[in-house]
Amino acid sequence: MKTQVILVDWENVQPELLPALNLAEVKVLVFVGPNQSKLPTDIVTAMQKLGDKASYITITKQGKDALDMHIAFYIGQLANQSANCYFHVVSKDRDYDPLIAHLKELHIGAARWPDLESIPLLKRAAAKTPKDRLDAAKEWLLERKANRPKTIKTLSNSLKTSAFSGQLSDEEIGVLLESLQLLQLIVVQGQKIEYLGILNA
Repeated sequence: MKTQVILVDWENVQPELLPALNLAEVKVLVFVGPNQSKLPTDIVTAMQKLGDKASYITITKQGKDALDMHIAFYIGQLANQSANCYFHVVSKDRDYDPLIAHLKELHIGAARWPDLESIPLLKRAAAKTPKDRLDAAKEWLLERKANRPKTIKTLSNSLKTSAFSGQLSDEEIGVLLESLQLLQLIVVQGQKIEYLGILNA
């Protein structure tokens, strides 16, 4: 699975760092403006818990779009170092959109989100109730219409490791599979799976 690199424009958005950020494949870079000398204690604590998967980048000089330029530079540097990254820019600033579009043209995975909770990987990992998990599983399957698991074993493994990033137990995955069958979204024939309903639309 690709490393999910989350780049937070702290001048534009000050999100809570979700516990779901503590996933093996996630790295977090928080870009802090020159006039932002103090950060909330809970943010500092959350970043410390991530260890070497989290970094602060402090912009030392004030200037128009200075922080944006730093984020663009780090994306370029990291993309050059590894092709196995997907970049998530967390900002409400639409000025990033041309950069995101260009990255996609170069086949570099990238997206801009208004907050951390909108990032699908984190949204799924943070799902706590059976309904939230079921909705997250359906969304994940809908995104992969052309490349879905074809057997119950591969679906179970993919939901556990890819969709929910190892946050669910085997028992919880089993409950999720039962729910998909009860809602007639999948039917299991031997070891094979057939997708039905909205998953077959």
